[in-house]
Amino acid sequence: MELIAGGSWRYVFRAPLRSVLAARWYAQYPKLDDIAAEDIAAVRRFREKFTRDSIPHKKFTTTFHRSGGAGGQNVNKVSTKVYMRFALAEQSWIPAYVQQRMRDIDSSRINSRGEYLVVSEKTRTQRQNIEDCLDKLWQHIDRASTLPRGPSAETTQRVEKLRKAEKARNMETKKRHSQRKAGRRRGFED
Repeated sequence: MELIAGGSWRYVFRAPLRSVLAARWYAQYPKLDDIAAEDIAAVRRFREKFTRDSIPHKKFTTTFHRSGGAGGQNVNKVSTKVYMRFALAEQSWIPAYVQQRMRDIDSSRINSRGEYLVVSEKTRTQRQNIEDCLDKLWQHIDRASTLPRGPSAETTQRVEKLRKAEKARNMETKKRHSQRKAGRRRGFED
């Protein structure tokens, strides 16, 4: 229900949260057939060369803030929390497919200006938190650049075997059911 002008109420349909979450979950798992061949080739080339050290973090905007949690007076004096941000669309070193996957998987990390945000306050030093941010970013990019795999030959054979067994079991059940009903009909003809 929603209050509208004039003080009356109207019913507004909203999709249930489960369907929204399910749609988001399915969006995370594309099929290899749905991806363009040039995107697959670009991602494979990218993954061959991509390492944690190849991230051009000097181009990113890094800001420091006061960290929360334990640490005594040091927490109130030193800004060790690291915010590392960069405009995702402007990063030419990340293939377009990987950028789109990062938007799909980590949409909560992208702010209204289109900047991808990585935060760390794990340690009590700025340098270690910067390294932690780079580790997190490397993991996110690595996860987004992983191409979906199709089923293996053994899995395909196992599924086919199970499908045939199920079909045979269903046919046997139908035959038994048919015979039972036929037996009932014979009793009425006498």
